[in-house]
Amino acid sequence: MRHWQSGLLVLLGMSLLGGCASQLPPSQVHSVAYYAAQIPPPPASSPAPVAPTQSAAPQAATLHIVINADQRKLFLYRGSQLLASYPVAIGFGGAAQRRIRGDDKTPLGHYHIGYVRWGTQYGPFMLLTYPNRQDAEWGLREGIISRAQYQAIVSALDNGQTPPQNTPLGGYIGIHGMGPNFSYSRDAKVFPGRWTAGCVALSNHDARDIAELIQPGTPVDIVGEVESYREQVGQSRRLAFQYHHVADSLPGTPAATEKPTD
Repeated sequence: MRHWQSGLLVLLGMSLLGGCASQLPPSQVHSVAYYAAQIPPPPASSPAPVAPTQSAAPQAATLHIVINADQRKLFLYRGSQLLASYPVAIGFGGAAQRRIRGDDKTPLGHYHIGYVRWGTQYGPFMLLTYPNRQDAEWGLREGIISRAQYQAIVSALDNGQTPPQNTPLGGYIGIHGMGPNFSYSRDAKVFPGRWTAGCVALSNHDARDIAELIQPGTPVDIVGEVESYREQVGQSRRLAFQYHHVADSLPGTPAATEKPTD
């Protein structure tokens, strides 16, 4: 019953979010906020993505983000000092070190903020520099991307640019809010769990709060491996199978004590 209720809650949450993941053309991109990321930035009067009391250079050197996918938490640090933590939602497929386009997984690894784009459907969209060099090396080794795609990713990273977002490794993975169907109040919370197509989602207020502090180049570390629902179901079946056969082999069980009748 608990699994059934959890599944219903996930489906309800995705419907309230306007089906943002299902509206994307999976053959082209992989991201909850692909369309949101394409919306041009608003006029210059919009909030600046830098805290008013800090200059750009010190922030790039001291602020960093750690996202724990297992705990569903985003931690904002300045140096070793924890400034704040925020609840988040992650990919429907869990979180893993290796991902490809369409698997709905949040990537684990070390990234940076590629850009902050204000005024999108999901509030400020903070693009991550996914795929990184390790992702590209794995993709090339496994034959998922071509040598040319690998070189394009590595060249962009070496030049401080956002890597190509349209390879089979996927792209447009970012940090963003929940959109206009949800409250912008400080007290509002992110819809919990795993419902994005790989992005990290916060409440609308929390997304604005973070976007006003960070800037392109801010480091982001994503940790905490989380199995996909399919992997969890498979593991449950394996455990049930093992338990059944272990129980049958224990002394005193029918399978161990019954004798053939012929």
